[in-house]
This record gives sequence, C-alpha cells and structure tokens, in this order.
Amino acid sequence: MGMSKYAMKLMDSIKRWEKNLNIVNEVLNAWLTVQRKWMYLESIFLDSDDIRLQLPEEAKKFDKIHKVFKELMERTAASPNAIQACCGNDRLNELKGLTAELDRTQKSLTDYLDTKRALFPRFYFISDDELLSILGSSDPQAVQPHSLKLFDNAKEIVFKPGSK
Repeated sequence: MGMSKYAMKLMDSIKRWEKNLNIVNEVLNAWLTVQRKWMYLESIFLDSDDIRLQLPEEAKKFDKIHKVFKELMERTAASPNAIQACCGNDRLNELKGLTAELDRTQKSLTDYLDTKRALFPRFYFISDDELLSILGSSDPQAVQPHSLKLFDNAKEIVFKPGSK
C-alpha cells in the first residue's frame, strides 16, 4: 500500500498500521506456541493426580503458569480487540516469559521420563505420552495397550490376582 501514489497523504497512518500488524503477527505466533505447549502440559499435570504426586515441583510450576495463562485469556476475553490484545501491555514479552517457563517444565518432565527409561530400558520403545499413561496410572493393567511395543511378540501380560 505504501507504494501507491495516493498513499503519500496517509503514509504516517500506513506505517503505524504496518507496525501494529507486524506486532500482531509476532504476538499471535508466540501465543499459539504458548497455547500448544500449555495444552500438552495441562493434559499431564491437571488430569493426572499420580503424575502430580510424582512430580510435585513441576506441578507447582505448572500451576503458576496455568494461573498466569488463564488470567491472560480472561483479560483478552474481556477486551476481544486483536490490536489492543496484541499491541498493549507488553504482551509479547509476557508470552515469551510463559514460553520459557513452559519449556523449563517440559524439560523437567523429559528428564523425569529419562530417569524412568534408564531404570527400565524397554520404556525407550514407547513415546513420552504412552510412558506417561503408564506412569500416571496406579493400575498395573495400564501397561497392556503397550505390551507389544515393550516386549517383542508379547501380545499381553498376564497378571495373577493378588500379586504385585
């Protein structure tokens, strides 16, 4: 638009809009990153009491992140103007801070899973999500859907009643 011969009279306004739209683009990309990471960790820390008990420090960190993210979303819902939501209140730095905190929490979770894999190397054959579903359940039968991946040619594991 700035290249049009009719734009000269509006150049200040055009530059301001270009700047604001670039900020909106950058903030929305950061926001999507935060939301994606938050959704993944939310399903782990808010839906599984067992994981919360096994990782109490990470659960506390995530609770703080969850509170900040929820407040951010509530403030945005109260004033749903995209330009105001993205350009005001140092939103980009807030989202970058949340991303860093989510990354640290994810790293702690990965380190925890790696220690479990080091104790039982067959856990390397399953994904993080599958391992979390096993570790996050107090039911030994939770391993059944993954037995073929854990043990070659073993369709299921038979548990004797009353045995641990």
